[in-house]
Amino acid sequence: MGNRAIELTEIPASYRIPAEAYYDEAWLEKEKRNIFGRSWLYAGLESELPEPGCYKTVSVGLDNLIVVQDGEGELNAFHNICRHRGTRLVSAEGKCASFVCPYHKWGWGLDGRLRGIPKNEQFEDLDPAELGLHKASIVNWMGLLFVHSDETPSLSFEQWSLGLADELSVFKVDELQVLRQESFTFDANWKLYIENHVDWLHLWYVHPKTLGSLTHDHDQVMHFGSSFVSYDRVKPKYAEAAAAANPLPELPHLKAEDQRFSETGAHFLFPNLPIFTGSSFFAITELVPLSPSKTQMNVTLLGLPGGNVDIFMKGFKEITKDEDATIIASIQENVRSTRYKVGPIAHTYEKAISNFHDHYLDLIEG
Repeated sequence: MGNRAIELTEIPASYRIPAEAYYDEAWLEKEKRNIFGRSWLYAGLESELPEPGCYKTVSVGLDNLIVVQDGEGELNAFHNICRHRGTRLVSAEGKCASFVCPYHKWGWGLDGRLRGIPKNEQFEDLDPAELGLHKASIVNWMGLLFVHSDETPSLSFEQWSLGLADELSVFKVDELQVLRQESFTFDANWKLYIENHVDWLHLWYVHPKTLGSLTHDHDQVMHFGSSFVSYDRVKPKYAEAAAAANPLPELPHLKAEDQRFSETGAHFLFPNLPIFTGSSFFAITELVPLSPSKTQMNVTLLGLPGGNVDIFMKGFKEITKDEDATIIASIQENVRSTRYKVGPIAHTYEKAISNFHDHYLDLIEG
């Protein structure tokens, strides 16, 4: 399989995040500041900003950012906050020639430079060069946009996604089309979904029908620092039937690649981005915490036109919503129990949970 990346055999697997992290509002605020506020986060598709002036706003921890295409066709990210009195400049998404504060009408260009101040005689010795919009960072990876609230993050996106970005580049996402975008909510903490997503042990027991045709061969699991990549092969006796039942067109560029890329893939980019792949699709599933006990999953399905997207999404949600989200909701109901305590972690099949905790705990205390 090429680069086997990082082997997680040095430290015994263990469950180290305390129970209050799954129900305490103050803990979620700490996550917003120290986890989401210090991470590279998914911000949408390049195709959402097709022309100069097109913008959208995204939440990054406690910050709100503007992602915009400027007059030169470049993508910029700025903090959505007026440099005069702190007003939010824009909301949602749209198109504009400049950003004008609704409070006192200070204005900035699409490049973030201060362009105009009404009643400027009221402001002595003001240097416009020092009052540009606060810059954030943005990266375009295969048409997928990622942002960081810092102008100069301690880790570049290339370092943050090291291994995973190279591994999944064969899918050529920028050549695919958006087939469907949907959202749903579930009653569980966002971390419980991540832990379930990277947990290999549950595959036999939570998905016996929906994923029963797969081998669950753990040899196809790779860890890249805080990231996780895995592939699950179809059992030989089901291979022909599985190919015939695929409701979406195959991605032709995968035929020249290693067979693993055509298998069922479940991947993870820290901190909150499960990614699903297969021979005919690439699906981004962003997890947004709405409260300590409620999470929104935003699904973007990419592939080639044709086929039956409704059938695909029905099967996709049966796994992610009906099975995965339901089982972790039953954990959420117990996290306040006086007897709640996670027991032993499987040394191989649940090791990725321990790895997730390592990186989470590295950031949570700031």
